[in-house]
Amino acid sequence: MLEPEPPWEVLRLVGPFLDAESLAAASCVSTACHNAFTAEHLWSKLLRSQYPSALGLLPLPGNGADASGRSSSPYRRLFSLFRAASARRRALPPPQLALDDVTFAIDIFAASGENTLSFVVAARDAIAKSGRFQFEVDLTGRNAAVGQGEFWSVRWTAVRTGLIGFAPLAVEMMDAKVPEARARALFGGATGETWATGSLPAPGCGGATVEAEVVFEVSGEERLLEKVRFGVMAQCRYVSIDDGLRFLQHFLL
Repeated sequence: MLEPEPPWEVLRLVGPFLDAESLAAASCVSTACHNAFTAEHLWSKLLRSQYPSALGLLPLPGNGADASGRSSSPYRRLFSLFRAASARRRALPPPQLALDDVTFAIDIFAASGENTLSFVVAARDAIAKSGRFQFEVDLTGRNAAVGQGEFWSVRWTAVRTGLIGFAPLAVEMMDAKVPEARARALFGGATGETWATGSLPAPGCGGATVEAEVVFEVSGEERLLEKVRFGVMAQCRYVSIDDGLRFLQHFLL
């Protein structure tokens, strides 16, 4: 024989000791439990203790009914709204673009305007081992030098090549000159670094600062190119691989 439900008064005494998950589960047991555990004062207390700013949204837009057609407390709905917000912030979708889908093209021009070195490299083959959207290519043995003194420049283009059934697309990531102060000769066969940066549009990021950076390791007075590193930065730090791919897919998908 089924045991009778506890008296209504008992249910009301239990409610204030339950957390949000327990209240939500208990409210599904029966009509009496639903009436007891969706009470305004219970959810108002939880909302005020955890998300007090949410009270500024009252009255909450909507028809005031849950999926079953029963009247739903605005405090309960606000609590659910704000609880879901934290999960939504953490659950970023994976990028639709993969490293295997991207190839990079680099063109380097000396101060005279003559092409010094050009190459293409698959993103997968050039990735740095740091989890960042930064890539490295070894240029030793190519005997490419940009010369002394004046400006020289670099153009970096990202090309979508790997997606089957999609026509290639490309986006220019940088077309910039190396500042003259960084393009001076290195004396005594020294090795050093020089770099160029360029602003990038930030889709969906408002005024966020997103930049492309290309860094060259050079040696000697003629600035012989030894290595090149390039990547995407936000707030002066290289973004993660996933964030870099999310950025590129705005232009390549």
